[in-house]
Amino acid sequence: MSWFSSQSSNSAPGGPTFFPVTSYNSGFGALTPEDTAWSNTSNKGFQTETQVWYTILEDGSMLMVQVIWSYIGLFLVPATTQMTFKHYNPKTGKTTWRSVNATGAKFHDRGCKSDQFEIRHAGTPTTEETYTISAHLDKTVQLNITYTRPSSAPGFKYGEGPEGGISTFGKDRTPEKRDGYVVHRFHPLMHSAGTVIIDGQVVDAKGDAIFIHAIQGMRPNLVASRWNFAFFTSGGGFEEGKLGSVRAVQMEFETTDDYGPSGPKSGRTKVNVGAVYTSGQEPVPFLITGQTHSPASSEKPVYPTSSQDVSSARHISPAKDKETGYAVPEGLEFKWEGDRRDGKGRISAISKQEKAGAVLGQGGLIEKVDVLAEIPYVIRKGLAAVTGTKPYIYQWHNPSTLDVTIGDETIPVKGWLYTEASYVSE
Repeated sequence: MSWFSSQSSNSAPGGPTFFPVTSYNSGFGALTPEDTAWSNTSNKGFQTETQVWYTILEDGSMLMVQVIWSYIGLFLVPATTQMTFKHYNPKTGKTTWRSVNATGAKFHDRGCKSDQFEIRHAGTPTTEETYTISAHLDKTVQLNITYTRPSSAPGFKYGEGPEGGISTFGKDRTPEKRDGYVVHRFHPLMHSAGTVIIDGQVVDAKGDAIFIHAIQGMRPNLVASRWNFAFFTSGGGFEEGKLGSVRAVQMEFETTDDYGPSGPKSGRTKVNVGAVYTSGQEPVPFLITGQTHSPASSEKPVYPTSSQDVSSARHISPAKDKETGYAVPEGLEFKWEGDRRDGKGRISAISKQEKAGAVLGQGGLIEKVDVLAEIPYVIRKGLAAVTGTKPYIYQWHNPSTLDVTIGDETIPVKGWLYTEASYVSE
């Protein structure tokens, strides 16, 4: 498919053109070494591949390190690689943000080396795994961080086997004929250690982390109109309780009008995948959730139902942001509910962010990221000219409580909730 086409020729009316992973898979999927290896696919049109580490440090600060590999589907235009970095201290309100176009990038398995940074990977999905990142982004920001996943806390994808974690676009789901795909793989329970130097000041990088490997195998304005992301951890200065270290993650996207249960213009679909990890319960991936949210116009589910899970992100009282034109929530609510992996009944969790909003410095809003201003020039100009989109990412970071209900007992877990709401198109 040409990157410059406005819509795929494979999305004609008459049948489903979107196949959500949450309707055609279910439950915990074990990761293989290939699942978190770099794909770097450059022969199937537009591809965006990312690896990102979010960390909540011991003082409650948020740290993000991300590598983005992009290919726009044009033979004469090479792929680009970026590293983005963010550190936010809620006590001082200071944000440090860098986005660097990497040169000389070479990828190998789960590692990468460029002129600006190096990522070294060790271990396997069934043993302890580490990612060591060293980077010199500019004269004021340097990184030396190791992220460790304990062998007792395996990562996951939603659903077992080669199709686990993958939602597909187009009438035909086969890799050779589909229009595109989205895939996510997670390591929700990692620990970080090391240092970050910002303006000559040393920041201790010890904290609770999550790793996500994601691929968008299609032009981003066709993949989704909206994204929601939540990462909760009981760390960041809060004492662990009877559940031990607790992590909760949720990733949700909503399709565009180009793809739906009955082809284009048949309604937007939401795909939501989540998990709750507790080091004090076995198995550590305690709950894996997935839910397909059918188009709002549908009176009943229009996709197969693979489970009775609840996995949802709700925007509370959205109001228009005059700066961007998007309706931004005044609050956020995330829910997880499903069968325990040990088969001993059900578990649920809920975290509610009472205040969000669109004003920087209020409600925990760290930043409104103008995505087109941060991506490589050739991609930025191509997307703006061809699609007319103006994507923004709202980022919030707040103290929060995750209420975990096991049986008849509800356990309030104190921690931090980092959230993102991304707007790609109307």
